[in-house]
Amino acid sequence: KEAFDMSKRISLRSKKIGVVINYLSLLWFVALFYTGEHIIGWSTVLVAAILVSILIIIITFVTVHVKSGLWKLIHSKIEKLDEREIYVTHESLRYSYAIMSIILLLIIFVMALTSMGKDALGPILPAGLIYFAHTLPSSVIVWKEKDLLT
Repeated sequence: KEAFDMSKRISLRSKKIGVVINYLSLLWFVALFYTGEHIIGWSTVLVAAILVSILIIIITFVTVHVKSGLWKLIHSKIEKLDEREIYVTHESLRYSYAIMSIILLLIIFVMALTSMGKDALGPILPAGLIYFAHTLPSSVIVWKEKDLLT
């Protein structure tokens, strides 16, 4: 018996949609924050939109990563995993950090070519990237491991 039940309450298709919504909301949050901080200034509508994006991020994170057991799987000690789970987590981490490396290099390149390199969104961009790095392995599992999740 596997140590983690990945099939809890949400279909694979819904998990994939949740991953997409989660990352789009993360991008939307960063874009809104940057807009408020550097382009148009802060308004009630902008702050409300930021709060909605944060709420969507939280809801989709809990639904896709926490309730499914993927967060626990990815962050478990190897001794608690069976052979299949070790393989799946290893592969998800390998894909995730390859993706993350490319994205970070592209962001650094764009920042070097633009004025964004001077202020770098304060703590928002690094915080978003840290979140992305931590959820990417379980997101890769959602996309690649149909038999583990059904």
